[in-house]
Amino acid sequence: MIVQIIMALVQIFIAIVLSAGALYTGISMLDRLTPNIDEWKEIKKGNLAVGVFYTAVMVSLIILVAPSISDLLGYLVMPLQVVALLLSFLNYIITLIIGIVVIYFSIHVVDKLTYDLDEMEQLKKGNVAIALIMSAAVLAITYTVTFPLLYLLTLLKSVF
Repeated sequence: MIVQIIMALVQIFIAIVLSAGALYTGISMLDRLTPNIDEWKEIKKGNLAVGVFYTAVMVSLIILVAPSISDLLGYLVMPLQVVALLLSFLNYIITLIIGIVVIYFSIHVVDKLTYDLDEMEQLKKGNVAIALIMSAAVLAITYTVTFPLLYLLTLLKSVF
């Protein structure tokens, strides 16, 4: 019983670390992919629009990587299954990369739909309406991609 409690606590810690790593990586990539806006500077100024959009990006990343984190944690049992654990970690990395691509693609979908607006400039100006539209697009596309992504991860697991 004590061993299971300790393993559960270890799993919680690892889930926090992997989630934080996904958020840090995703937000860092978003900063690089949107050079015409300094998101953190805007957030520090209290720009609600940028804050709303960043929140949607963070939630989207976690929606995408949560299944791979859960899968990885499933292999943290005694006895440790090292190869399966490493393959699950590889799935986590693949999911994170796909998540960043999905979010980047989502931003460009909104850009194409609103061809007469510069979304990042609107975010800088604090346009919450644009932030909500961009956030909804990112979340909707993320949610839709989750199912085929889970299927892809299942296929990858069966190959290895």
